[in-house]
Amino acid sequence: MKLKTILFSVNGNLSRKDFWISILSLHLIYKVLDMIGNNVFNSYDPSSISFFMFFISQMIPRFYGIFMLLCSYFIAKKRNNEIGRTPWIPLFYVVSIFFPIFIDAVSKDNNLVLFSSIIPIALTFYLGLASPKVNN
Repeated sequence: MKLKTILFSVNGNLSRKDFWISILSLHLIYKVLDMIGNNVFNSYDPSSISFFMFFISQMIPRFYGIFMLLCSYFIAKKRNNEIGRTPWIPLFYVVSIFFPIFIDAVSKDNNLVLFSSIIPIALTFYLGLASPKVNN
């Protein structure tokens, strides 16, 4: 399956292998961008950082995070087509991914972020390990 079809289409099905590769790749890229951006931002004195450096280090990872949420919906929708469950699962999945990211950005309470990450992890494993729908 083409990358464009995986990331930007709700039509079709997605196998377990393709689901895991695409979801883990999206999240790994986000974590790497966020880590690099935070390290660059923290290496500068807050009073001497330019707008351009702020934009590169902080906003590009955030824009990629929005892109990741959108693509996660399309990936979950295709996987949901494969397993034949309720159509609300992909939407709930994206909201559950957004919630820990939002809490991390707002409160920096690691225990709360860890606790709120349980639902998206459980949904990821549910989507990734569920058996395909059997057609009669």
